[in-house]
Amino acid sequence: MSSHLKLSFEIWPNMPWGRLEIAGPASNSWGDKSIDWCINRIADYGYEGFDVVYPKIMELRPHEYEEEVKRIRSTMTKRNIAFPSIACHTTFVTPRHFDRDNGIAKFKKAIDAAADMGAETVVTLVGDGYYDPPLYNVMTRKEAWHQVVTATREAADYAKQYDIDISIELIQGTIINDIASMLKLFEEVDRPNVYCCVDVGTFYTTVKPKMPIKEAIRKLGDRIKVVHVKDEVGFPNIMQSQHVWFGGGFVDFSEMAEALKEVGYSHYNAVEWEAWQAGGLFGVGEPSGIGLSDFDRVAEESKEFLEEFGWGLKK
Repeated sequence: MSSHLKLSFEIWPNMPWGRLEIAGPASNSWGDKSIDWCINRIADYGYEGFDVVYPKIMELRPHEYEEEVKRIRSTMTKRNIAFPSIACHTTFVTPRHFDRDNGIAKFKKAIDAAADMGAETVVTLVGDGYYDPPLYNVMTRKEAWHQVVTATREAADYAKQYDIDISIELIQGTIINDIASMLKLFEEVDRPNVYCCVDVGTFYTTVKPKMPIKEAIRKLGDRIKVVHVKDEVGFPNIMQSQHVWFGGGFVDFSEMAEALKEVGYSHYNAVEWEAWQAGGLFGVGEPSGIGLSDFDRVAEESKEFLEEFGWGLKK
């Protein structure tokens, strides 16, 4: 059994998805700060690792990139902090071949960045969904599944040259939305550097209705490489991406902590606070609108909360 669940904190840019209707031109208090500045802040709050949402890296202009890589690696060493993952949500499933090609190319660039900066794994959900958006109107499930398998293989083979893993996020709305689909993906992709990203909110809104949480975590076992930690409520729409402040949603954090420890999970658990973006019934964020955007409060208080329920170093 794992002695403790290592906590990391995810760094977000402003407007991470662009000016999408579901997220809006949202901003957070760290959104305009450098990655290096954020890492130091995260270390100050006592986290053991940091994670980066890939658009934050994409903001770097070519003449800035090399110096930022040096600063990141130097700060990691000075602060003794790990870089578990880059989150690069990109397009693997679509009837538009050019969008898919661009999506795979983007993911490979994220792998390049992981190699440069010292990240362990690159995470993606298999966008652009299948159930949300309803691509089943324009392509068959068989076609969508084939695209997922072949794109995942291509990405895994590319990452292998750098000794980097890729992690597929199980999430509602996509074709990988339950444990059976994830296990089938592992079998058909057949690459040892492909893992699952467990999104804690998703597991309580989407997985739990089909399977008890501890059973789900046992079935995934050592194929879990990243855990995204958040709280959610599940309104009756496909995505159910209504994020709420820790303790206000459906997640049983003690149960999930026990489940991960029982399978010996030893990687990082990233506080993934998304509710600073525009929410509402169909938004990505807090149901009542814009949620807490003060990331200093988020970093401090989410860690305090999680430590009460078996996460982190606090006994």
